[in-house]
Amino acid sequence: MQPETRHSTMGPATGLETTIWPKGLGAGNGVSDARKSDGEANARLGAVPMARGLEADVPESDAPLAPEDLLTALSAHVKAQRLRVLQLELALADAEARILSQAHLLCGAGADGEGGLFSRRPVREIVNEVLLAYPGIGWADVIGVRRERRLVEPRHRCMAAVYDEREDLSLPALGRIFRRDHSSVLHAVNKGRAKR
Repeated sequence: MQPETRHSTMGPATGLETTIWPKGLGAGNGVSDARKSDGEANARLGAVPMARGLEADVPESDAPLAPEDLLTALSAHVKAQRLRVLQLELALADAEARILSQAHLLCGAGADGEGGLFSRRPVREIVNEVLLAYPGIGWADVIGVRRERRLVEPRHRCMAAVYDEREDLSLPALGRIFRRDHSSVLHAVNKGRAKR
């Protein structure tokens, strides 16, 4: 009688565990019902299907895969992970929207938008209002990497205006919005207050 050993590997595209049974231990060859269901579940989930009594389907050697095969498997795994991350981000955004709408109802905010917590203007709207005084400069210039003199003042005024109006946003959050460090935002705010 052969020993009951098995090898587990990660499926290339799904990240699910795939079980490879040793030669001769396919379905109907003394494998318990639990193992049969394990093989059926792996086949349903898109993993490598189990060998059902066919010894030719079971790999006979543990030879390493070719680099092209490894690259293909890794590429498929990365694509699957990216898709999963996008799905999770979408689910998180949906959950946040549901929570905000429930908070909106609990706070008693009216349909006219007067609700304290929900009466904040979007950052882009604040920035666009500031940029009306600077023709030819847009949002891309404000968050861009260029440090030309003609861009520094509007950028600093935008940062200061958003900081003053949106007290709910921290300096690091403002830094992420403007693609700068939080200390750059603090410098812009202090510079604007010194000019007043």
